[in-house]
Amino acid sequence: MVAARTLYTSRLRETALGRASLADLALADPEERIFQLCTYEAVEQLRREHPKLRFEYAIAEAREEATLSGRELEAKGAAIQGRSRWYDLVFRCEVASDLTGVTAFSYLLGAEITRPERDDLDLPTDGPIH
Repeated sequence: MVAARTLYTSRLRETALGRASLADLALADPEERIFQLCTYEAVEQLRREHPKLRFEYAIAEAREEATLSGRELEAKGAAIQGRSRWYDLVFRCEVASDLTGVTAFSYLLGAEITRPERDDLDLPTDGPIH
């Protein structure tokens, strides 16, 4: 797995949009906050590592349920979308005690998910879900 050197959720406080996102997250339950912060970090890490793929959206539980232990999320069956294609993803993510940022993140990008598999997993084909 690749260990992240820079963590991008820590930069959310630097912009008005980021502060607004954190304010919205404050309304969510702690588990949802952890999932949102970790999938945001996944997208930002992979967007920078593989700019040509233009990653936009990640799902922590595309193939299997993720494991949440305290503030650590392990997603062995995640998926990430870029350029209308989906790729397998595994990541491990730890969130700060105040639930406002990621403190550790590592990942492994897998193969492209085939169209029949995407259909079976019910992954969207027309861009990210909001």
